[in-house]
Amino acid sequence: MNTSEKDECARCGAAVPTNTTDKLCPACLMSGALEPPGGRTETISMVPGGPLSLHGPSEFPCELGDYRLLGLLGRGGMGTVYEAEQVSTGRRLALKMLGRQLDSPDMRQRFLREGRLAARVNHPNSLFIFGSEEIDGLPVITMEIAGGGTLKDMLKQRGPLPVPEAVDAILDVISGLESALAGGVLHRDIKPSNCFVCPDGAVKVGDYGLSVSTLAKTDTFVTVHGKIMGTPAFASPEQLRGDELDARADVYSVGATLFTLLTDRAPFEGDNAVQVVANAVNQKPKPLSELREDVPPGLEKVVTRCLAKEPDGRYADYTRLRNALLPFSSKKPEPASMLVRAAAGWIDYLIALLPPYVTLMFVVGAEELLVQPLVERTLYSARYYLLLFGLGFLYFSVVEGIWGAGLGKWLKGLRVVRTNGRPPGFGRALIRILIPILCCEGVRMPLMLALISDANWTGFQTAMYVLAAIGCGWIPGLLALTARRENGFATAWDLASGTRVEIKPKGTVRPSIYLASGPETPDEGADTLGPYRIIREMVPGEWIVATDPVLHRQVWLLRRTSSPPSLARRDVARSSRQRWLQKVETAEGAWDAFEATPGAPFPSLVEGGSRVPWATLRHWLHDLASELWDATGDQTLPTDLSPDQVWITAEGRAILLDEPWPEVSKPAERIPVVDVAGQQRFLNAIAAHVESTSLPLHTRPVLQNLEDRKFEKLSFLTGTLRGLLDRPAEVSRGIRAGSIFMLPFYVWVAVFVGHYHDKEWDSVGRMVMTSVMLVLGAIALIQLLELPFRSTASHTIFRLAVISAKGTRASIPRTLVRWAIVWLPLLLPMLFVVPLINRGEHAAIFTSALVLLLAWIGAAAYAAVRPHRGLHDRLAGTWVVRH
Repeated sequence: MNTSEKDECARCGAAVPTNTTDKLCPACLMSGALEPPGGRTETISMVPGGPLSLHGPSEFPCELGDYRLLGLLGRGGMGTVYEAEQVSTGRRLALKMLGRQLDSPDMRQRFLREGRLAARVNHPNSLFIFGSEEIDGLPVITMEIAGGGTLKDMLKQRGPLPVPEAVDAILDVISGLESALAGGVLHRDIKPSNCFVCPDGAVKVGDYGLSVSTLAKTDTFVTVHGKIMGTPAFASPEQLRGDELDARADVYSVGATLFTLLTDRAPFEGDNAVQVVANAVNQKPKPLSELREDVPPGLEKVVTRCLAKEPDGRYADYTRLRNALLPFSSKKPEPASMLVRAAAGWIDYLIALLPPYVTLMFVVGAEELLVQPLVERTLYSARYYLLLFGLGFLYFSVVEGIWGAGLGKWLKGLRVVRTNGRPPGFGRALIRILIPILCCEGVRMPLMLALISDANWTGFQTAMYVLAAIGCGWIPGLLALTARRENGFATAWDLASGTRVEIKPKGTVRPSIYLASGPETPDEGADTLGPYRIIREMVPGEWIVATDPVLHRQVWLLRRTSSPPSLARRDVARSSRQRWLQKVETAEGAWDAFEATPGAPFPSLVEGGSRVPWATLRHWLHDLASELWDATGDQTLPTDLSPDQVWITAEGRAILLDEPWPEVSKPAERIPVVDVAGQQRFLNAIAAHVESTSLPLHTRPVLQNLEDRKFEKLSFLTGTLRGLLDRPAEVSRGIRAGSIFMLPFYVWVAVFVGHYHDKEWDSVGRMVMTSVMLVLGAIALIQLLELPFRSTASHTIFRLAVISAKGTRASIPRTLVRWAIVWLPLLLPMLFVVPLINRGEHAAIFTSALVLLLAWIGAAAYAAVRPHRGLHDRLAGTWVVRH
């Protein structure tokens, strides 16, 4: 036969030599699995110990050891994957077999190493590894089967995916990769064919054949050999060059996969694998907007950043990438309430108008800026006044028009968008700011013109000017009366500009737990139980800690004392439930093997009266409530539970065990959970260990209803707990600093620039210090008058509250004590400074004021660094929490 003759690639149709194995071109040989061929209906038995064909069976169903192979799922560089059924358990799974043509000591080591790396990952968005064994002389790995094909299959069937669906899929991939990285695994081969789709639409990461460990002390097989591996169209330039890799290499592959989901083409293509590599290393991908018109510009920027040639140009971690993608997902944004918008708008207003106001006051003076427009009443005399507001309009038009948020909205996690989700643009952003400002100034200026006729203002006119400036500032509030929850809190300027303000979606970070020690290892010559090596017996003859010698994964072996787990229980694949692996038969009886996820039992985390912060416990409560809901649906929920059956993984997930953890000093009460009341009682037993002084005020009614068992359905409770995950749980340093410093700073600038800067002082420093002291005194008086409301304006703006040790709002007497601790050390010495002012002893004034101011700033800075409990809160017995 003439080897120069050409045939077509069985996958992509490219020309290949006729004698090419499997009729695949080089690019397809590197890039993934084949489509499964059609099978037959009759069962074909393979002779035990008989030779397999070079690429495995070609007719299905067929028997292989304890498995019944049902069909071919895919064939890749490391072997072949079959859909299979385990005969002894009836469980459907995927069985990956090392190809005979690849069987060598090195490839066998690499194949088993893939199973060890994948077994480290236990996450809802990563395919679970059940085990590994040897059948007919070849190693096999059994794993979870997704059931919905791959993202590559989805592209073949449907073409480019809708933007929200593509982003949702990638967010699932990111979650799986993040969990793998936390376990010390770098995937290195993310592409559509390695992302598996479940029937419910969730996407799971699989195929860890090219993964490497990020833990230097283990698994250096790939780096020792120094081979450049991966799929060229999806591998990062540094991976193709053979450079050292980190998580940013997988970020590149994630971006390339998203590019493909949106366009049904890889970001880099070529006539052969060499050309693809050259293009990936040297060229920029085509802009998404040229390939698809409906891709939002913001999403295009995210993909472009992921595909940066150098790692430093990409997202540094998955958290930042997730937050950048969430606005384009199918998750419906929550409209921002008017209180949150008012706080953000106030900050933006200060940023937009305060700097130009201060600058103009110093450059041209108060007379030209404020007085002349009212006296001369000409356009020319109002030039600086118009410039002031023009700069403010420019700020809002640019930052909200292009980026959707100024600094104030960015700090509060808000964004302005059109109804189609895109940024407003310059024109719409200008309309948004023109309407409230013109309505305010349209009333204030005519009022001022009627009251002021010359430059010699009387005290009455000055007072009216100040009152008008303050009072007219509330006029936009009348335009906000249209805002209701039903219309997404849309104000008059929202409706006029066709925009809305929404809370920017942001992923929640699940706090991990610290493990005092690493995983246990069996002693040399340790006994075995089935395929496992025994480490120790927690309960002799009943509960054994062991390890899988191939996957290097710990397991728990529980002696079966009653009926075996139901088929539904054995098939449970939720991250909130302990995974059942297999049955182990011995002469003494049967054992059930469960995965031993690294972590700690819940009782050990709360022993000795220890409390758990709400920011952590809320995730555990939601995990357990979701598991109770799901287990009720598939009838895998035990009849009773106790807190001793809760296991907290190292990643901060709560898992429900089938049996109580045996190593507890005092077993907890077992609670019947056959009804909703019992389930709420069990969850309340977990919630009772929350640190009450960390509870936001909005959380307390939910936990009170849980304690009183007021939820009619478990789905109501689970949904409520899910909503709490999206709400702020902690007081950040930025929020606390803003609540402390922003109002005093604003008042000081307004007073100093508007009154003191043009007075005759022999020292600017003395002038500044005197104005500061007067402002702090005014703030102290305002907060004293606010005590009956048990809140301050700053706390209201930044959604903070002061609570007592019981977790409830601090009483008026306690807030009075707190006020006294803050202000009396400042105000009392000021009484001694007043005589110095009357005697004109400016040096003494400056020194005294400086000392007092530095003391106040130091205490305020400490409160910002310790936002939950500053020095004054410690002395007063109070805490600061989110409202």
